[in-house]
Order: sequence, then structure tokens, then C-alpha cells
Amino acid sequence: MLYDIIIVGAGPAGLTAAIYAKRANKEVLVVERGLYGGQVATIGEVENYPGFLNIQGGELADTFYSQAKKLGVKFVHDSMVDLKNSNLIKQVVCKKSTYEAKAVILALGSMSRELNVEGEKRFIGSGVSYCATCDGAFFKDKDVAVVGSGDSAVATALYLKNICKSVCIISKYPELKLKAYQPNVLQRLKDVKIYYSSNVQSIVGETKVETVILDSQKESIKVDGVFVTIGRKPDTEFLKGSVELDKFGYIQTDALCHTSMPGVFACGDVSTIKLKQIVTATSTGAIAATEALNYIAEQAE
Repeated sequence: MLYDIIIVGAGPAGLTAAIYAKRANKEVLVVERGLYGGQVATIGEVENYPGFLNIQGGELADTFYSQAKKLGVKFVHDSMVDLKNSNLIKQVVCKKSTYEAKAVILALGSMSRELNVEGEKRFIGSGVSYCATCDGAFFKDKDVAVVGSGDSAVATALYLKNICKSVCIISKYPELKLKAYQPNVLQRLKDVKIYYSSNVQSIVGETKVETVILDSQKESIKVDGVFVTIGRKPDTEFLKGSVELDKFGYIQTDALCHTSMPGVFACGDVSTIKLKQIVTATSTGAIAATEALNYIAEQAE
């Protein structure tokens, strides 16, 4: 089947693009390899998305997905591995199948960065996690550490302190680097110990996480779990040679979400947009869909 628009990624950017494209009465397919809702579905409380004083990330993600689904957007679970352009028809090559469309929107998002320290990979699934809402329940009444210095670290700590016996934050900076939270968030974290100017040197245990070793004076912290929240990176290696990427792997876009391949657009965290927030993901999703619709109309003339 030839779709009008294929959207790769079902996070806020991709789902917004799908809503806009489907409302224009186009045949739309969304390809997603993981959770519908993307990264938002894995975070705790969201306080900076307009229209909601606060809302759980999973609830917001479900709202995006439900709206697109109700409009008739088609979804498929698959992983993109290549992008081809043949006689103005774009081919989204995935592990299970190849899908064709007149235009493509890349809303691939990003994936969690790793600490790259001893013990991290060994204990993934046995105490090391990158998703508090996915795994937090496994640490009920246990001691955990959150590694990170930004909004994600704070959101994770606030979520986990209602589940766990104790929560600490390990920050490599002398202060937290916050954008979405007001300074009074520290009051809400009063029962969360924060280790400033500290880096994780190693994660130690026998069959599961038992201790985190810090480089600051070789201090050790007894914990049952470690939640890593040190940012994200794009998964775009397979796009090299198809669309232009910057030195960090993000897809180069102009102000209207155009990539270097005509008829292919990028939006949300995978693009070179500077501010990586839910609101900017949704706004660029709307722009990408509008530009894709304009492209299709131009090709039909």
C-alpha cells in the first residue's frame, strides 16, 4: 500500500504529526518500535506542559495516542533500518517489512545515555534501570540512587520517593541544572539526600546491585537500585548517507523541519531543534505534518 505520509516514531512529535496529517484526510501510518507515547510514557510527573498544572507522563502519552487512534491513524510495531527514495516514492525499510509513502516524517526521538562504568551493563534488569515508571514498583520499600543533575533526575526522584524507602540523587555538578522546575523544588526534595560534585565510579554487587562507588573520596552508598537519568542521544546511525546529520547524530533540519532529502521531514528530539521539551516536540510535529502536506500537494500539481 502507498501511504500519503509515514511517520516513524510515536512520541509527542510523531503523534502530533499524525493527528494533523489525518485531520487533512490523508492515509497515515505510524511506525513505532517501542512504547506508544515515546519517552513521555516512561517519565513521572509533568509540570510544564500547557493546559495541565501537573499530569503523569504515562497519562499524557496515552492522551496523545488515543486522539490519533480515534481519528483513524494506523499503527504498526516495527524497527526502521533504512530510508530510500525511488521515483519520488519514499521507502521506509524496517525489520519486518518495507512501507512506502509520498512523504516521510522522522520523529525517532532519542535513547538513554549510559554511564559507561563498571557494573552498569552487568546489572541492567538486576538493579540498573533507565525508566522509573517502568521499574519503580520493583523497588518498593528499598533504597535507590538516581544519577543525574537535570529535570529528569528530579522527576525520577520525586516519583520514586513515594515508592522507595529512601532516594538519593548523585549529581556531577555543584548544583542541579533545572529548566522545568522552580527553585522551590528543593523543598520538595528535602527528604532526598543529594551528593553534589560526585560521579559514579562503579556499581557493585554479587547477583544484583548492592553498592554504588563514587569518585569523591571513594565514598560508597548502599542501594538496591540505580536509576540513570543523564540525558539522551539520537539513534540515527542507520540514516547516514540518507539524510544529513550533525556531529552528534541529530538530523539536520531548517526552521520548517525540512531535511536534506526532499519529502522527508524531521521533528522532535531527533532533530537539531535546540530545546528538547514536550511542547517543542508537539509544535515541530505540527510543522512537519503541515510541510509534508504542502510537499504532497506540490508534487500533485
